Amino acid sequence: MNAPDRYHALDALRAFALLLGVVFHAAESFIAGHLDWAIVDASPSLSLDIFRHASHAFRMEIFFLIAGFFARLLYHRRGWRGFWRNRLSRIVAPLVVGWFVLYPILVFLWIWGAQKSGNWTRIELPPEYRSLPPWKLTAGFFASGQFVPTFDLTHLWFLHQLTVIYVLALGIRAAIRTWAGPSGRLAEGLDQVLGKALSPRAGMLLLAGITVPMLLTMDGWSVDTPQHSLWPHGPTTLLYGFLFTAGWFLHRQPHRLNDVARHWLPNLVIGLLLVLPTRFSYDLGRVLGLIPEHRDFVRVVHTVLYATMMWGFVLGFTGLFVRFASHPSPRWRYVADSSYWVYLVHLPLVVALQVWLAYVPLPWYLKLPLILLLTAPVLFVSYDRLVRPGWIGRCLNGRRYPRGWPDRDTHGSNAPRRTGAGSR
Repeated sequence: MNAPDRYHALDALRAFALLLGVVFHAAESFIAGHLDWAIVDASPSLSLDIFRHASHAFRMEIFFLIAGFFARLLYHRRGWRGFWRNRLSRIVAPLVVGWFVLYPILVFLWIWGAQKSGNWTRIELPPEYRSLPPWKLTAGFFASGQFVPTFDLTHLWFLHQLTVIYVLALGIRAAIRTWAGPSGRLAEGLDQVLGKALSPRAGMLLLAGITVPMLLTMDGWSVDTPQHSLWPHGPTTLLYGFLFTAGWFLHRQPHRLNDVARHWLPNLVIGLLLVLPTRFSYDLGRVLGLIPEHRDFVRVVHTVLYATMMWGFVLGFTGLFVRFASHPSPRWRYVADSSYWVYLVHLPLVVALQVWLAYVPLPWYLKLPLILLLTAPVLFVSYDRLVRPGWIGRCLNGRRYPRGWPDRDTHGSNAPRRTGAGSR
């Protein structure tokens, strides 16, 4: 296959999905009644609730689609040994190290938020201990072994889920090749299915139809977050595995990306039009008297619309980036490289600012930008100064890069900023 050295549009799309996650988490404290979060802000926002609902429907779905695409590329370039060496460094190691470093910090922040708000919903602690300093409660939480029954992968759950899918995908592939030979007919048949799924007429209906049964097995009315166990969560593994498989077969015929790019706008419009119906379907069903008596019927209708919205956004944003971000750009490349680190380490800083600002008498539309403006410089400067040129950068990005923001977007170049006659 005559493949380019890099798929710049997909690099940019992956950065978009990861950085959107920072905004997603920054909005969490402004959702009224969201008692599972560290704290609920005194200035809740319905607009951010709708944003959270919409972005939750496609953000990780796009990530797993791209993960499947690049997994096949990596597997065929390096073989299974090289594939696993790379994945252990870039996926498994950040999961393990990140959890041991970040989880205690997040426990401390959740305890701090519970003390400040008086909401101990997620922290089962006898009242007589609740006045102790958060650091003492955190130390007691781990010393008593309480973290075992309340295990939480935090926002790093997606790395665990991805590792599970890698094992399943390569295991199934090896089993098929062992029992049925190269199985070219099976691959060709799946290629044809993918071609129909990406067609402008029946494509979205086919993808949504396949996705609906998976969504109906979820505990909630959207996509579950499998963060409380190392044992794979069946419904989300099936859904994200399907997206991963679609990305894998998309790499077999990357020209299909052009089909997605041609129809990015109608797909995106479909996703946008279904945001409000899916967000308020339960409330509407209750107003019409369909819930609780006809709750299952309302959920099926909701799920059909939700699956259509999901694929509208997935195909719409994928096509948007393929259409407008396919040219090499050092600046987009820099953002793409930094987005992984930014997403891995952003949550403690974001939550600390949410707890600090929760009862400051400012509206949400000032607090949210303030949280992002205070967070972004720390995250990106730490990436540039500490990560990009060192061993952490080699682990996360595959190699070390020089510090510095590129001065300009020169096609085909990823040169660092120039100083005088030489480059850093």
